[in-house]
Parts: sequence; C-alpha cells; structure tokens
Amino acid sequence: MGRDPINLHRALAHAPALLAPVLDLIHALRFDAAVSRSLRELMICRIGQLEGSEYELAHHLPMAKESGLDAEQVASIAEWQQAGCFSEPQRAVLGYAEHLGAGAERDDEALDKCFGPVEQTELTVTGATYIALARMLRALDVRIDEPLLG
Repeated sequence: MGRDPINLHRALAHAPALLAPVLDLIHALRFDAAVSRSLRELMICRIGQLEGSEYELAHHLPMAKESGLDAEQVASIAEWQQAGCFSEPQRAVLGYAEHLGAGAERDDEALDKCFGPVEQTELTVTGATYIALARMLRALDVRIDEPLLG
C-alpha cells in the first residue's frame, strides 16, 4: 500500500498464513464495497468506541475525516442518538453498529429504508470484521503506531 507495515500487520505476520486472508478482507471492505467510505468509517469508529479500541480509533478517526465526515460528526459519534448532525443513513449505520457491537435491538425498518441487501451485508461484514480486529488487537497487545501517537 505504499507504506511500511502497521503494527497490526506486524503482529499478524507471526501467522503468515492468516495475514494474507485478513488483509484481503480488509482491503475488499476498503476498496471494493458499494457502501460509501464515510459510512463504513462511521461504522468502524463506532465499533472502535464500543470495543474500547484506541488502536482502531487512532487509525480510523482520521480516515473518517478524510472520507467526508465533518468535525462535529466525528466528535459526536459516541453521542449520536442525541446529536442532530447525522443524516438518516448515518443514523441507520450507527444504530446497526450498536446492534452488532453492543447487542442493541436491530432497526430493520431504518436499515431497509436506507440500504439494500448488498449494502446491509457489507455493513454487517464491516462491523463484524472490526469487532474481531479490535479483539485481536487487545489479545495481542498491539500498540498504536508511533506516527499516530503525536
């Protein structure tokens, strides 16, 4: 990807047969999904918050900004239910993140209104993948990459 490996990749490289498939999934979610990048980043950031994954947040909050979320939205992700800065599809994504990451009831009406089966599947795989990554990061005690600490 034109950069040195990040600490997550270094940690997973101890099991090289698993690294490539994990990276393939992450890259497919990032580059081949129908759901907009900003909605995927919103999902990932909320999952990162729910999982207490400072590593994911250090990487994905900047990506959320780069993908088009404004400063108010990024600052309001944790309090999204009270915030008035999110669109209907963004609220559906955040609600679905709460379902996947915290066991909140799934709002099928909101999901169906905003997303078709392809998009709902992509959101499901995105959320579930980043829940798994957060847990791998925690279990392997992966530290936030130096450039992101400053």
